[in-house]
Amino acid sequence: MIIEIIMSHIDFHVIESLRELRVKSNPYIDQVELAQRIGVSEGYVGQIENPKSRAKYNMRMMARAAKALNLKSYQDIFPKEILKDDLVRIRLKLLKPDTKKHEVDKNGNVKKRFEVLSIKTLNNDELLQWDNGELEYLTIIEE
Repeated sequence: MIIEIIMSHIDFHVIESLRELRVKSNPYIDQVELAQRIGVSEGYVGQIENPKSRAKYNMRMMARAAKALNLKSYQDIFPKEILKDDLVRIRLKLLKPDTKKHEVDKNGNVKKRFEVLSIKTLNNDELLQWDNGELEYLTIIEE
C-alpha cells in the first residue's frame, strides 16, 4: 500500500527516532510499556507510530520518553541539522511486517515498516489550503 501524509517534517523525524530507540532498548520496551512510562493511554504510542494516524508527541511526552528510554541527551531524538522544511508531503510505501514485534536486523538496524518514496515541501497555495482545512492529512495512493 502506498500512502501520502502531510505533517511537520520534525514531527516525522521525532516519531521515527523515538520508535527506533524504543525498539533498540535493552531490555526491549514495547508500545504499551512506553505509554505507561510516559503517562498516556496504552494505545497512544501505537497511534503515534502508525503513519496513518495524526497522533504525535508533544514536548512533555518527548521529555518523558527520553527519560523512560534512559537517553543521555535530547540530541538522540532530534535531527543532527535544522530541517529546512516545516510542513511536508511524505509518500510512503507500507511494508508488510514479518511479525507483530518490531525487530532489529543483524546489523543493529530496526526493520522498517515503510519505505519513504518522497518528501516534498508544501508550496504556498498548499499551505493556505492546509490552514483552511482543505487538504487531507492522509491520502491512499494505491491499495
